[in-house]
Amino acid sequence: MVSNCLRIYLFVILSCIAITDVWSLIVKSSPIDCSVTPWSTWRSNGSFGQEMRMRRIMRHPQNGGKPCPHLSETRGTPVCTLSPWSKWSKNFGFGQQTRSRTVLSGMSGAQCGKLDDLRYTGRIPTIQETATNVKDFFLRPTGQTKSTINNNQTEDLTRDLVLILDSSGSIGTDGFILAKEQLSTLVGLLCPIDPFNRRDLFPYQFNQAAMVTYSTHVTTNFYFNTFNTTVSVQNAIKSATYEGSSTNTNKAFDRARVLFQPGTGVRDAARAKREVLILTDGRSNNQTLTLAAVAQLKLVADIYGLMIGTYTQAGKDELTKYVSKPIEQHLFYAQDVQQLKDLLTDLINQQKLEGPNWCKGFTKKLNKKLNKAKRKIRKRLNKLRRKLKPRKKDRGKNL
Repeated sequence: MVSNCLRIYLFVILSCIAITDVWSLIVKSSPIDCSVTPWSTWRSNGSFGQEMRMRRIMRHPQNGGKPCPHLSETRGTPVCTLSPWSKWSKNFGFGQQTRSRTVLSGMSGAQCGKLDDLRYTGRIPTIQETATNVKDFFLRPTGQTKSTINNNQTEDLTRDLVLILDSSGSIGTDGFILAKEQLSTLVGLLCPIDPFNRRDLFPYQFNQAAMVTYSTHVTTNFYFNTFNTTVSVQNAIKSATYEGSSTNTNKAFDRARVLFQPGTGVRDAARAKREVLILTDGRSNNQTLTLAAVAQLKLVADIYGLMIGTYTQAGKDELTKYVSKPIEQHLFYAQDVQQLKDLLTDLINQQKLEGPNWCKGFTKKLNKKLNKAKRKIRKRLNKLRRKLKPRKKDRGKNL
């Protein structure tokens, strides 16, 4: 009986050993992949604007198993606080509205998300609404620019303005004639009164204009220092010739940028605003080149757009990108050249209604400078009279 039990015991032991050896051979020959823990939560790693997360190895790879993945990751964090979105702006341009927000604290840039938003409402502004926008934001903007002289006091500055007029085939001969006539009228409404009349005693109290027309080719019609009266500038605009070919808008923007370089009569940018107004009825031939040219021009000047005609959605999007921010203060639209004429008629009527208040800010500043100049002249004249007037002692000697 004992011997039988002993035999059974020995059999069980030998069987277990055999199974263990077999399993050991299987394990040794099978690949075992690396195993890692789940990612930890993101935590600051001590560098400004960066976070890190980590994981650990639970089992190293064996027998050619998959290697362990990376064990740490770093990412930038949007270390900024944003204000709430502003209310949507009034309707403008092609029936658009904008809203914005600002960075209240921390870093700025792409990590903070977009700061401007735009939507299409489907309702194009009336001629009267567009006229008000043109008046308030282009013809007589108030307090939009700070001078770097006079203790950085905010004041209405005059401008060096480049006019860009589309003379491509789409606008047509009659449309071009009407467009340049309305453009001529528009610049005559700029502030101060008689906006391009040169005042030699006050070199920054008048506007200057240069002009470019474009189609396949680009023509510089005149430079900033070519004309010194408002009438001569207006007549030169009306004298522009029509080409009627393709639409190389990028070349026009490139030429405008060149006009802000020395040698063209351009003045100190700290004392005269540098602006561009483009009047066009269509998209460019090459959007990529045009938007690249726009980006370069925006580095040296503010761009306004007076758009006419019918556009696809892609066309509206492209032309909206031409203008400077805030977009609602730089983009104006008329559906055709007849509406453009109606727009100018409305502006002329508004000017008549406001009378001397049309350019109130500029007039007040100019009168102040004129009075100051008169006082200086009187002071010098009195000083000269005192020098020329004989003294009492000298009069007695002569007698």
